[in-house]
Amino acid sequence: MGKIEFVGIVNNFSNTETEQSIVIPENAQHIENEKWIDMFDQMNWFIFTVPIFIILLLIMALKQKKNGILNKEIRNEYIKSNKITNTKKIILTFLKKFFIFVLVFNICLILSMIIHELLHCIAGAISGLDMKFGIDPQMFVGFAYTEQPLTKTQFLTMSLAPLVILGIIPLIILFIKYPKEKMDYKKGLKYWILTCFIGSIIISCSPDIIQSFNFIRNIPNNAVVIEDYWYIPNK
Repeated sequence: MGKIEFVGIVNNFSNTETEQSIVIPENAQHIENEKWIDMFDQMNWFIFTVPIFIILLLIMALKQKKNGILNKEIRNEYIKSNKITNTKKIILTFLKKFFIFVLVFNICLILSMIIHELLHCIAGAISGLDMKFGIDPQMFVGFAYTEQPLTKTQFLTMSLAPLVILGIIPLIILFIKYPKEKMDYKKGLKYWILTCFIGSIIISCSPDIIQSFNFIRNIPNNAVVIEDYWYIPNK
Protein backbone atom coordinates (compact mmCIF):
# COMPACT_ATOMS: atom_id res chain seq x y z
CA MET A 1 0.00 0.00 0.00
CA GLY A 2 1.49 3.31 -1.09
CA LYS A 3 1.26 6.72 0.53
CA ILE A 4 -0.83 9.76 -0.41
CA GLU A 5 0.54 13.28 0.04
CA PHE A 6 -1.18 16.63 -0.57
CA VAL A 7 1.37 19.02 -2.10
CA GLY A 8 -0.92 22.06 -1.77
CA ILE A 9 -1.99 24.79 -4.18
CA VAL A 10 0.53 25.01 -7.00
CA ASN A 11 0.62 27.54 -9.84
CA ASN A 12 1.44 25.79 -13.13
CA PHE A 13 1.66 22.21 -11.87
CA SER A 14 3.48 21.13 -15.06
CA ASN A 15 6.59 22.82 -13.63
CA THR A 16 6.34 21.01 -10.30
CA GLU A 17 9.79 19.79 -9.34
CA THR A 18 10.35 16.25 -8.14
CA GLU A 19 11.94 15.81 -4.75
CA GLN A 20 14.04 12.82 -5.75
CA SER A 21 16.49 12.27 -8.57
CA ILE A 22 15.08 9.87 -11.12
CA VAL A 23 17.47 7.31 -12.58
CA ILE A 24 16.70 6.23 -16.13
CA PRO A 25 17.91 2.64 -16.87
CA GLU A 26 20.31 2.18 -19.78
CA ASN A 27 17.88 -0.08 -21.65
CA ALA A 28 15.05 2.48 -21.42
CA GLN A 29 13.46 3.66 -24.65
CA HIS A 30 12.09 7.16 -25.11
CA ILE A 31 8.36 7.33 -25.76
CA GLU A 32 7.85 8.45 -29.35
CA ASN A 33 5.82 11.67 -29.26
CA GLU A 34 4.54 11.29 -32.82
CA LYS A 35 2.65 8.16 -31.74
CA TRP A 36 1.29 9.87 -28.63
CA ILE A 37 -2.12 11.56 -28.82
CA ASP A 38 -2.19 14.93 -27.01
CA MET A 39 -4.47 14.47 -24.01
CA PHE A 40 -4.86 18.25 -23.51
CA ASP A 41 -6.07 18.95 -27.06
CA GLN A 42 -9.81 19.58 -26.77
CA MET A 43 -10.36 18.34 -30.32
CA ASN A 44 -9.19 14.94 -29.09
CA TRP A 45 -11.67 15.25 -26.22
CA PHE A 46 -14.40 15.69 -28.83
CA ILE A 47 -13.27 12.58 -30.69
CA PHE A 48 -12.99 10.37 -27.61
CA THR A 49 -15.81 11.43 -25.27
CA VAL A 50 -18.20 14.05 -26.66
CA PRO A 51 -19.94 11.45 -28.90
CA ILE A 52 -20.57 9.41 -25.73
CA PHE A 53 -22.20 12.46 -24.13
CA ILE A 54 -24.41 13.01 -27.19
CA ILE A 55 -25.45 9.34 -27.25
CA LEU A 56 -26.36 9.53 -23.54
CA LEU A 57 -28.56 12.57 -24.19
CA LEU A 58 -30.27 10.86 -27.13
CA ILE A 59 -31.00 7.74 -25.07
CA MET A 60 -32.36 9.86 -22.22
CA ALA A 61 -34.44 11.89 -24.70
CA LEU A 62 -36.12 8.71 -25.96
CA LYS A 63 -36.87 7.65 -22.40
CA GLN A 64 -38.15 11.12 -21.42
CA LYS A 65 -40.32 11.27 -24.53
CA LYS A 66 -42.13 8.19 -23.23
CA ASN A 67 -42.66 9.11 -19.57
CA GLY A 68 -40.63 12.22 -18.67
CA ILE A 69 -40.35 15.94 -19.33
CA LEU A 70 -40.48 15.53 -23.12
CA ASN A 71 -43.90 13.94 -22.78
CA LYS A 72 -46.49 16.57 -23.73
CA GLU A 73 -49.06 15.30 -21.23
CA ILE A 74 -46.58 15.53 -18.32
CA ARG A 75 -45.53 19.05 -19.35
CA ASN A 76 -49.12 20.21 -19.52
CA GLU A 77 -49.84 18.75 -16.09
CA TYR A 78 -46.85 20.63 -14.66
CA ILE A 79 -47.93 23.92 -16.24
CA LYS A 80 -51.48 23.46 -14.99
CA SER A 81 -50.53 22.45 -11.42
CA ASN A 82 -48.14 25.43 -11.09
CA LYS A 83 -50.70 27.82 -12.59
CA ILE A 84 -48.31 28.98 -15.31
CA THR A 85 -50.82 30.71 -17.54
CA ASN A 86 -48.78 33.02 -19.77
CA THR A 87 -45.58 33.05 -21.81
CA LYS A 88 -43.84 35.62 -19.55
CA LYS A 89 -44.35 33.46 -16.47
CA ILE A 90 -43.11 30.39 -18.32
CA ILE A 91 -39.91 32.23 -19.34
CA LEU A 92 -39.29 33.63 -15.84
CA THR A 93 -39.85 30.23 -14.26
CA PHE A 94 -37.44 28.65 -16.73
CA LEU A 95 -34.74 31.30 -16.16
CA LYS A 96 -35.00 30.96 -12.39
CA LYS A 97 -34.66 27.19 -12.48
CA PHE A 98 -31.88 27.42 -15.09
CA PHE A 99 -29.84 29.80 -12.89
CA ILE A 100 -30.18 27.47 -9.90
CA PHE A 101 -29.27 24.51 -12.09
CA VAL A 102 -26.09 26.18 -13.44
CA LEU A 103 -24.99 27.24 -9.94
CA VAL A 104 -25.50 23.81 -8.35
CA PHE A 105 -24.11 22.05 -11.42
CA ASN A 106 -20.82 23.99 -11.29
CA ILE A 107 -20.43 23.52 -7.53
CA CYS A 108 -20.87 19.78 -8.01
CA LEU A 109 -18.33 19.76 -10.86
CA ILE A 110 -15.74 21.48 -8.64
CA LEU A 111 -16.33 18.95 -5.88
CA SER A 112 -16.13 16.08 -8.38
CA MET A 113 -12.79 17.47 -9.62
CA ILE A 114 -11.33 17.12 -6.13
CA ILE A 115 -12.83 13.65 -5.71
CA HIS A 116 -11.50 12.75 -9.17
CA GLU A 117 -7.90 13.43 -8.15
CA LEU A 118 -8.34 11.67 -4.82
CA LEU A 119 -9.57 8.57 -6.66
CA HIS A 120 -6.42 8.65 -8.81
CA CYS A 121 -4.38 8.73 -5.61
CA ILE A 122 -6.36 6.04 -3.82
CA ALA A 123 -6.19 3.69 -6.83
CA GLY A 124 -2.48 4.39 -7.22
CA ALA A 125 -1.82 3.82 -3.52
CA ILE A 126 -3.75 0.53 -3.57
CA SER A 127 -1.53 -0.47 -6.53
CA GLY A 128 1.53 0.19 -4.36
CA LEU A 129 2.49 3.68 -5.58
CA ASP A 130 3.33 6.74 -3.48
CA MET A 131 0.95 9.38 -4.84
CA LYS A 132 0.92 13.17 -4.65
CA PHE A 133 -1.94 15.51 -5.51
CA GLY A 134 -2.72 19.21 -5.43
CA ILE A 135 -4.69 22.05 -7.02
CA ASP A 136 -3.60 24.46 -9.76
CA PRO A 137 -5.80 27.60 -9.50
CA GLN A 138 -4.30 29.13 -12.66
CA MET A 139 -5.41 26.25 -14.87
CA PHE A 140 -8.45 25.52 -12.66
CA VAL A 141 -7.57 21.84 -12.37
CA GLY A 142 -6.53 19.31 -9.81
CA PHE A 143 -3.60 17.03 -10.49
CA ALA A 144 -2.19 13.74 -9.24
CA TYR A 145 1.12 12.08 -9.98
CA THR A 146 3.78 9.69 -8.76
CA GLU A 147 7.56 9.94 -8.94
CA GLN A 148 7.95 6.17 -9.00
CA PRO A 149 8.29 3.82 -11.96
CA LEU A 150 4.94 2.21 -12.69
CA THR A 151 3.73 -0.77 -14.63
CA LYS A 152 1.12 -0.60 -17.37
CA THR A 153 -1.44 -2.20 -15.03
CA GLN A 154 -0.70 0.32 -12.27
CA PHE A 155 -1.08 3.21 -14.71
CA LEU A 156 -4.37 1.98 -16.15
CA THR A 157 -5.77 1.27 -12.67
CA MET A 158 -4.78 4.72 -11.43
CA SER A 159 -5.94 6.56 -14.57
CA LEU A 160 -9.32 4.90 -15.12
CA ALA A 161 -10.50 4.74 -11.48
CA PRO A 162 -12.39 8.12 -11.63
CA LEU A 163 -14.03 7.19 -14.95
CA VAL A 164 -15.27 3.87 -13.57
CA ILE A 165 -16.33 5.10 -10.11
CA LEU A 166 -17.73 8.54 -11.01
CA GLY A 167 -18.88 7.84 -14.57
CA ILE A 168 -19.56 4.27 -15.64
CA ILE A 169 -20.98 2.84 -12.39
CA PRO A 170 -23.37 5.82 -11.75
CA LEU A 171 -24.42 5.67 -15.42
CA ILE A 172 -25.32 1.98 -15.16
CA ILE A 173 -27.25 2.62 -11.94
CA LEU A 174 -29.05 5.60 -13.54
CA PHE A 175 -30.41 3.57 -16.45
CA ILE A 176 -31.20 0.52 -14.32
CA LYS A 177 -33.17 2.65 -11.85
CA TYR A 178 -34.93 4.72 -14.51
CA PRO A 179 -38.70 4.39 -13.81
CA LYS A 180 -40.84 2.51 -16.31
CA GLU A 181 -44.00 4.18 -15.08
CA LYS A 182 -45.11 7.73 -15.80
CA MET A 183 -43.18 10.33 -13.78
CA ASP A 184 -44.01 13.82 -12.62
CA TYR A 185 -42.14 16.71 -14.26
CA LYS A 186 -39.70 17.35 -11.38
CA LYS A 187 -38.62 13.72 -11.16
CA GLY A 188 -38.09 13.58 -14.91
CA LEU A 189 -36.00 16.75 -14.73
CA LYS A 190 -33.77 15.14 -12.09
CA TYR A 191 -32.96 12.31 -14.47
CA TRP A 192 -32.05 14.83 -17.19
CA ILE A 193 -29.74 16.69 -14.78
CA LEU A 194 -28.09 13.47 -13.60
CA THR A 195 -27.50 12.40 -17.21
CA CYS A 196 -25.88 15.76 -18.04
CA PHE A 197 -23.78 15.64 -14.87
CA ILE A 198 -22.51 12.10 -15.45
CA GLY A 199 -21.85 12.94 -19.11
CA SER A 200 -19.82 15.99 -18.02
CA ILE A 201 -17.79 13.83 -15.64
CA ILE A 202 -17.04 11.41 -18.49
CA ILE A 203 -15.88 14.33 -20.65
CA SER A 204 -13.68 15.57 -17.77
CA CYS A 205 -12.04 12.12 -17.82
CA SER A 206 -10.97 12.68 -21.45
CA PRO A 207 -7.25 13.15 -20.60
CA ASP A 208 -7.29 9.91 -18.60
CA ILE A 209 -9.03 8.01 -21.42
CA ILE A 210 -6.65 9.39 -24.07
CA GLN A 211 -3.56 8.69 -21.98
CA SER A 212 -4.78 5.16 -21.23
CA PHE A 213 -5.30 4.63 -24.97
CA ASN A 214 -1.73 5.86 -25.55
CA PHE A 215 -0.39 3.36 -23.00
CA ILE A 216 -2.39 0.45 -24.40
CA ARG A 217 -1.25 1.20 -27.95
CA ASN A 218 2.39 2.15 -27.39
CA ILE A 219 3.68 0.53 -24.19
CA PRO A 220 4.44 -3.24 -24.02
CA ASN A 221 2.43 -5.15 -21.42
CA ASN A 222 5.48 -6.14 -19.35
CA ALA A 223 7.11 -2.71 -19.49
CA VAL A 224 7.72 -0.21 -16.71
CA VAL A 225 7.30 3.53 -17.35
CA ILE A 226 9.34 6.28 -15.74
CA GLU A 227 9.15 9.92 -16.85
CA ASP A 228 9.09 9.85 -20.69
CA TYR A 229 10.73 6.45 -20.95
CA TRP A 230 9.74 2.78 -20.81
CA TYR A 231 11.85 -0.32 -20.26
CA ILE A 232 11.55 -4.05 -19.69
CA PRO A 233 12.79 -4.95 -16.16
CA ASN A 234 15.75 -7.37 -15.89
CA LYS A 235 16.46 -7.11 -19.59
